[in-house]
Amino acid sequence: MRVETTPGGIPVLVDVLPWSKASAVAVDVAVGSRDEPQKQHGMAHLLEHLLFKGTAKRSSRQMSQEIEAAGGEMNGYTTKEMTSYYVSTLEETFPVAQELLAEIICEPSIDAKDIETEKKVVTQEIRMSEDDPDTYSHDLLMKAVWKGNPMADPEAGYVKCVNTLDRAKVKVFFEGNYRPPNMVVVATGQVEVEQVVEWATQRFDELPRARPRKERITPIFHPGIELFPREGDQVYVAMAFPGVKASHADRYVNGLVGGVLGAGTSSRLYQKVREENGLVYSIYSMTYAHTDVGATGFFFSTSFENTEKVMRVIASELRALKEDGLEKGELERAKRWTKGMIVRRLESSPEHRMFFLGEAYLQVGKPLTVEQVLKRVEAVKEEDLARSAGELLQRKNMGLVLHGNGKEGKAIVERLQTLDF
Repeated sequence: MRVETTPGGIPVLVDVLPWSKASAVAVDVAVGSRDEPQKQHGMAHLLEHLLFKGTAKRSSRQMSQEIEAAGGEMNGYTTKEMTSYYVSTLEETFPVAQELLAEIICEPSIDAKDIETEKKVVTQEIRMSEDDPDTYSHDLLMKAVWKGNPMADPEAGYVKCVNTLDRAKVKVFFEGNYRPPNMVVVATGQVEVEQVVEWATQRFDELPRARPRKERITPIFHPGIELFPREGDQVYVAMAFPGVKASHADRYVNGLVGGVLGAGTSSRLYQKVREENGLVYSIYSMTYAHTDVGATGFFFSTSFENTEKVMRVIASELRALKEDGLEKGELERAKRWTKGMIVRRLESSPEHRMFFLGEAYLQVGKPLTVEQVLKRVEAVKEEDLARSAGELLQRKNMGLVLHGNGKEGKAIVERLQTLDF
């Protein structure tokens, strides 16, 4: 991997994969949903949609036809801290990918008619997410633990906010943010370093500079148990503990704590809750790492009659990890499971490596290779994990949300107040 910089100061990360027959390139912008103006939640996500609706030279249909004729695809995604626009294609048609990507970044039409159309599309996307309780429970967890901060808002925004957005607001947000120095270019696959740097220089160095991004306020973690009502017999449960930011030395230690407890079918919670007691279909852990904050969490769904049982089992396993430590071979198994997930994902396509490099750079301010991540995971010792588990898994710091029937849910919330570990 090479890290270069254009004369205008734009970082260019290039990961050459000689074995690949494909190429991928992205422009990652260090602006996400937490950077949106007040009452404009969903702006970054809407803008992600709009940049693919057409440019000064091509319509959306023409761009789709050209990239698919080149054997590729165009897409994007929005997170709380960044927006990514990327194109992947065959090695021999990589120039087509570069041309189309540069065009949507530098010359988007941002047409008023397209804005109204995409507001409808985004509205459907938001409502679809809200109707999927498994996905929605993650949003509710963030809403509960980061309340009072933009980090609590979903990346897609809120329907009522999206409906107020117009061309003037979108243009101000785009022209003020989607410019250097907020941009990073990432290319992976069968690509040439010098050619990518030259292309980035020619297409992006002359863009106007972005205005200074508003200062991000680090959210305060709010522990507690909250109920978000829904109809139905199933309850969806999400819990989290305050973790560390992406650049912290304990990031991968925290990840392995979550891994021992809830990653894969050999994990403690999966074995105890599902395999031994049959209380859930799935249960798993997640670690969130951002530029200034982090969290480690666990998720499951079950019937109301089993909810308290599952939580008592989880509490017992958290207590056992803190008091009794690791079982023989447990840390090594969690390390290899984690490394296997990373390697299998990143070696499957240039696209995944491109996502990894761009996100890592914007989170920690420097490139982070796959090899470096694997080395940090491998370096975790039993005493590191024991210390981290003791610091991380504290009952007083637990944030828990239940997404289920209101009447029965209130009773469960009351009984879970006595939970201890």
